[in-house]
Amino acid sequence: MKTIQFIIKTLAKRWIPLVLVPLVSAVVVFVIMSGKPKTYKSSTTIYTGIVSGYDVLASESSGSRDWMSVNNAIDNLISVIMAESTLSNVSMRLLARNICHLESENLGEFMTKESAMELRNILSPEVRELTVPEDEEATYKNYIKAFESSRDNWFKQMFHWNHRHYSFSALSKIEVNRVGNSDMLRMTYSSDDKFIAYNTLTILQTEFIKQYLAIRYQQTTDVVSYFETELETIKSDLTRKENELTRYYIDNGVINYQEQTKMVAERQKDLDGLVEQVMRERDGAEEKIKLLEDKLGNVTDVYANNASFIGQIHALNNLYTQISPQDSLDTNLNKRISEEEQKLKRISSEISAAQYSKEGLGNDVLINEWISAILIKSKADAELDILFANKDDMDKEVKRFSPIGTSIKRQEREITFSEQNFLSNLKSLNDAKLREKNLQLTSATFRVLTPPTVAMNPEKTKTKLYAMIAFVFMFALMCGITIVMEEFNRKPYDQDSARKLIKLPVIGAYPLVKKETENMEISKTLAMRHLGNTITSYFNRNQSVNIINVFSVDKGEGKSTVCKAIYDYFDNLDTKPVLVNWEKDFESNTKYYMLANSIYDFCVNEDNMELMPEANVIIVEYPPLKDASFPTKVIDTSAINILVADSKRDWTGMRGLMLGELKRFNKGHNLGIILNNSDIDTVGSFTGMLPPFTRLHKLRFTFWNLGMDNID
Repeated sequence: MKTIQFIIKTLAKRWIPLVLVPLVSAVVVFVIMSGKPKTYKSSTTIYTGIVSGYDVLASESSGSRDWMSVNNAIDNLISVIMAESTLSNVSMRLLARNICHLESENLGEFMTKESAMELRNILSPEVRELTVPEDEEATYKNYIKAFESSRDNWFKQMFHWNHRHYSFSALSKIEVNRVGNSDMLRMTYSSDDKFIAYNTLTILQTEFIKQYLAIRYQQTTDVVSYFETELETIKSDLTRKENELTRYYIDNGVINYQEQTKMVAERQKDLDGLVEQVMRERDGAEEKIKLLEDKLGNVTDVYANNASFIGQIHALNNLYTQISPQDSLDTNLNKRISEEEQKLKRISSEISAAQYSKEGLGNDVLINEWISAILIKSKADAELDILFANKDDMDKEVKRFSPIGTSIKRQEREITFSEQNFLSNLKSLNDAKLREKNLQLTSATFRVLTPPTVAMNPEKTKTKLYAMIAFVFMFALMCGITIVMEEFNRKPYDQDSARKLIKLPVIGAYPLVKKETENMEISKTLAMRHLGNTITSYFNRNQSVNIINVFSVDKGEGKSTVCKAIYDYFDNLDTKPVLVNWEKDFESNTKYYMLANSIYDFCVNEDNMELMPEANVIIVEYPPLKDASFPTKVIDTSAINILVADSKRDWTGMRGLMLGELKRFNKGHNLGIILNNSDIDTVGSFTGMLPPFTRLHKLRFTFWNLGMDNID
C-alpha cells in the first residue's frame, strides 16, 4: 500500500510534465505522420495450378501428391518472385516503360506528374541515348544490356540505391502470400504513385513467370540433352562392339559357337571309338595271319614271292585308302573292291600247289582264310591312316575353338553391359522428357485471376494510432523516469520523504510564500494553527515557562520565518512569548553559551531579560549547526526542540552527520521537524485542503492523499 501511495503521490505531484511531454510527443508524431506522402495499394491474384492442376508424374505413380513437394514448389515460386534477378528485370522494364512515355500525352497512365518531373531530373545523357521512344521492348533490351555490362553504371546505381520506385529496397516491399492452402498467390504493392504501383505488378506478374519457366526449363533441357548425348555415345560404342564380334565370327569361321563346339566334341568322341574298333580288328587280323602262316608253312612263301598276288594285294590296299571308314562306301568303289577281291582269290587258286596242310586240312580253305585276314589287316591299316589323319585335324579344330570361346564371352559380356547401360539411360531420358512434358502442362496453368487495378483512394494511414502509441509510450517513460528520480530524490518535500531522509517525526509544514494573497494568508494561518497546536501538546503544564528551541543545519532554511510565525501565534494567545534570536540576543562563540545550563545564562539582551520572568513561552532561535555548536544541557530543559528544514534543499550525508549530535543529546526525544517552503498540498496533508478550492485542485489533492471525500 505504501508503494502504491508513493507512486500515486509522485505522479500527482508532477502531473503537468507527465501530461505535457507525452502530449507534445503525440502532436509531433501526428504532424510528422501527416506530412508523409499518401500511399496507394494495388494487388493481383495468380493461379499457379501446382496443387490442383494435372500432374503427369502423379498420374503415372500412385495418383497421390507429395504435399511436402507441393509446399516446396510454392515456396520456390515465391522465392523466384522476390529474387534480385527478377526484381532487377522488373526495375529495368518499369524504367523503360516510364522513360519511353515520359514525354507522351498519355503520361497519366504510367506515373504522376511529380514522379515524371523527378525522373527527368535524374536522367543522364547515357540513358537518353539508349532510349527508343515508344518502343518499350527495344529500350528494355538496351537497358538490361547496359545494366549487365559493368559493375558501376547509372542503372545499377538506380537499382541498388534507395530510389522509392525503382530500387531493390523499394521493390522488395512487394508482399507475396499464398491464399490459404490453395495454389493461388496474391501479390500486393504499395507506393506513393498509384500508376507506378499498378505498372509494377503488371510487369512483375509477367516477368516472374518467365524467370520461373527459364529456371525450370533449363534444368529439364540440360538433363534431356545430357541423356541424349549419353545415348548416342553408348549406341555408337554398342554398334562398334557388335561389328567387332561379327568380324570375329567371320574371321574364325564361327556360325554358332555352342553347336559347333558340341559337334566337334561328338565327332572327336566318335573318331576315338572308330580308332579303337579298327585297331582291334587289325590286331585280330594280325593274330589270325600268324596262326594261319604257322599252319600253312612254306605255302605262304609261294604267295609272298608271287608278283601277281602281291600286286593284287597293293591294288586292294589302294582301294581301301580311298574311303573313310566312318563314311558310307561308294557303290562303284565297293563293286570294284569286290571284283578285285574275286580276282585275288582266282590268283590264289592258281598258285595253290598243295591240297592239304600238315594237319590234314585242305590248303584252299586255309589260304582263303589267310588271304581274308591279310585283306582285313590291309583294310584296317588303311583305315587307321585315315583315322589318325582325321584325329590330327580334329585336335587342331579343338585347339582353334578353345580361345574363341573366351574371347566371344568377353565380347558378349561387354555388349550386354553396353545394352543394359543403353536401356538404363533410355529410361532416364524417357523420365526426363516426361518431366519436361509435365513442366509444360503445369506452366501452362499460370493464369492471372485478378489483374492489378489502379487504386482510386489512398490507404488509410495509422497517424492517430502512432500518435496514441507515442503518447502512451512517452507517458510510461515519463512515469518511469519520475518514479526513479523520486526514488533517488534527496529533498524532504513531504512527510514521507522527510521521515525517510532525516529519520525524525514531522510535526508540521509551513507554506512557501511566493506572493501575499488572500489564499496565502489563509494557508499561513491554518498552517500556523496546526503547528501551534502540535507544539502546545509538548508543553509541560506544571511549568510556568516552556522553552521552544529552533534549530537549522544551514543558513537560509527559513528558521527566522518559522520562529516569527510561532511568536505571532502564541502572542495572539496572550501567553506573552519572548523571541530570543542568536544574531541579536546572545553570542554563540562565548563560553557562557557553550557551558550554559539554561537560557538565562547566555541571553544578554536586557529587553528580553526583563520580559522573560513574565513570559509563558520562550522561543530560542539558535545559529545553524553548520556554523556553531549548541548548549547541550539547554535542550534537555526545553519543552520541544524543532529542526527547520527547507523542503526544496537536498538532504546530504553531511547534513545528517551535523544533525546526529543534536539527536545524541536529545534525551527527552522531543525533537521534531518543521518543513519550510512547502507547497500547499504538503501543508494540506497536516491542515486539510487549502485554497484555492477549485475542482482541479480538489482532484489533485485527493490523489495526493489517496481519498475521495474532497471531490464534490
